[in-house]
Amino acid sequence: MANPATGWTGPGPGPANYNPNNPPKDQTPPKDETPTKSGRDQFTPEEAALIDQAAYAAAGYSGDTATADYIRQLQSGALGGGTDTQAALDRLIAEGKARNLAERGNEEFYAGYDPGGRTEDGGGNDDDQGIDYTRVPGASTIIRKVLASYGLESLYEFVWGLYGRNEVDITDGDSLVYALTEQEAYKKRFIANEKRQSLGFKPLSPATYIAMEKAYKDTLAANGLPQGFYDSQDDFAGFIGGDVSVAELNNRLKDAYRIVEDASPEVKAKMAEMYNITDGDLLAYVIDPERARPLMAPDYKRQAQAALIAESAQRLAGINIGKDSAEQFVRQGVTQAEAETGFTSIRQMKELRRAGFGEEYISDIDLVEGVLGTDTDDKMRLEERKRRRIAEVSASGGSATLAQGDSSSYKSGYGQANR
Repeated sequence: MANPATGWTGPGPGPANYNPNNPPKDQTPPKDETPTKSGRDQFTPEEAALIDQAAYAAAGYSGDTATADYIRQLQSGALGGGTDTQAALDRLIAEGKARNLAERGNEEFYAGYDPGGRTEDGGGNDDDQGIDYTRVPGASTIIRKVLASYGLESLYEFVWGLYGRNEVDITDGDSLVYALTEQEAYKKRFIANEKRQSLGFKPLSPATYIAMEKAYKDTLAANGLPQGFYDSQDDFAGFIGGDVSVAELNNRLKDAYRIVEDASPEVKAKMAEMYNITDGDLLAYVIDPERARPLMAPDYKRQAQAALIAESAQRLAGINIGKDSAEQFVRQGVTQAEAETGFTSIRQMKELRRAGFGEEYISDIDLVEGVLGTDTDDKMRLEERKRRRIAEVSASGGSATLAQGDSSSYKSGYGQANR
């Protein structure tokens, strides 16, 4: 029977002089009724701090719900004392590092976790649950896919950190993206929204913004614009910032096409034949010469002049000169006006263009070079043919006017060969 006055816990009232702090050897000491500690209470403050730190780190290597739940139980003290809990967390960290090193070549845990972090109250919350480390299966893949769809792949580490701290719902794409609105990468990706706001237009949602970019791109492609011309995000930012609708863009392209269509079809045909330059390329040049110029050859002006000369040769003299010859005439300083005069002269030569019996053959290109004066030898051969023809006419008793080149067959040929 216990004696409350003396603290005796043995049978009967016990001795009056019983001292529990110095009991006689033959007396039974009282039992220690101090309650056993449980949960986080069994951790010393120092142990709790180290365990919280290790739990944060271990969670950084965790990617499944079962492990996350195990970490939560360890941190809450439900699975043992401070020494055992710390050892278990250390094992998880070591396993995580080894796994990351094998899979990623880097043993560090994912960015966004703060190994020294704490909950606001400095430890576990009221229900001893600590931070919620519940994971979404395939979280990393989900985040990467969502960011890629918006062109924001560079923010993966940042989003992973938000996810690790339970600050974003990665299963809600809009929620995830709007959590990034203050990031510089986001502002740069959707930069046209700033211009829209400055002009009094409402900013577009990321989904609408991207849909507009696709609509612009499809419209430009449908109108034959060359690849690399007005097909980047920066190009589309100008349209979006100025609130240009797809219909308005299409109308602008039609206006530009009218200019291209008014150009000589023969010249355009030569541009396509010689340099594979299409109406779309010309359209790009009409819309924005400065932007189109880098897409063209560095010597695009010479190409254009060469195409004009080649077209004139075909139209005025019926001669098909190649790209190399046409460019050579441009390099030699032949102007378009000089070329047209020369080709007109060649057309008027008629029979003089064809070699007679015993005469040296003169090709069309040699004839052109002789008339334009770009080749001395060809010019001399043409002059020799003219003199021979005049001599033959005179020897056959031809008229003076015929000998001087007034014949319908020879007149202009004689005169023009003298140029």
